Amino acid sequence: MGRRVLTVSELTFHQKFKRNPESYAPADLEGEDLLDVFDTWVHGIDVSQTHNEKRQTWVSVKSVVRYAPRVVLLDLLVGAYGEPGEVVDTSTGKPVGQIEDHEAPTGQNRALLFVPERGERAYFLSEESSRGSAGGRILRLFKSHFSQLTDRITMETSTVSEGEAWRDAAELTEVEVRVTGKSSDVADGLTVKVGRISYIARPERKQRFPGSLLDALRRTDVAAEVVSVNELPEDHDVFVTMTRDGRSKKFQLGTEVTPAIRELLNDSDRDPLTTATLVETCTEKVRELSERTGGEWHTAWSTPITQGD
Repeated sequence: MGRRVLTVSELTFHQKFKRNPESYAPADLEGEDLLDVFDTWVHGIDVSQTHNEKRQTWVSVKSVVRYAPRVVLLDLLVGAYGEPGEVVDTSTGKPVGQIEDHEAPTGQNRALLFVPERGERAYFLSEESSRGSAGGRILRLFKSHFSQLTDRITMETSTVSEGEAWRDAAELTEVEVRVTGKSSDVADGLTVKVGRISYIARPERKQRFPGSLLDALRRTDVAAEVVSVNELPEDHDVFVTMTRDGRSKKFQLGTEVTPAIRELLNDSDRDPLTTATLVETCTEKVRELSERTGGEWHTAWSTPITQGD
């Protein structure tokens, strides 16, 4: 288990070194399909490329599959290293092993590339957990590879989020601030171990939070005031629930170095989404993002390829 959020990047292509460059459809890059270009490249990379020694981050590709006609699915591993320490059993507080400075505890992430048959935008979606986001490393490496692959086409990437659209059209109905709890001794020698504390604020009945609150919540003092506590630790997390057209979704607010709004895929007390559910979730994201820019995404493009096809 472990909390996971979703980061979405938009991929667009245009002519290099042109004042008014023409755009390319990802499915037709001068006769090449982005899906095939990426699939071939990612099957050929190894840990000597994905391992980031400068940042002491281990990233590796476990598997790559053409999950659907227009979707490539990656299973990835990510973890940090560089500092020795102990492995502690959190239920007992006792050490159960050692970690050397060259050893990286890893977690599994998934990433997906969606390339429409028609249209000017492809989408790369990646899970992020407490271990990090392996998908971000893969996308940066591919962008570098693509720039060396051709001197006629430039690939641009930008981080987007369905949450950005929700920020403009939805109501902010709940603010939740989470902090890590501490063990404490209470009456009669009883020791209480607290794993997580959540502070929740909702607007008064028939009222709503102002839209400007969403950006302000990135400030620690504002978040503390909203949930009526004196102060918050720096490592707190802020989640917001927004409602639009009868649907509610929970998003995690980012920091200065992460996307402003990222959708929560699963909470820390829930199992990660199954692959099928993750693909369904990402399909919905891509469809909505495509519609915002005048594009389209057909369900058949992300329907799993059955054995024998």
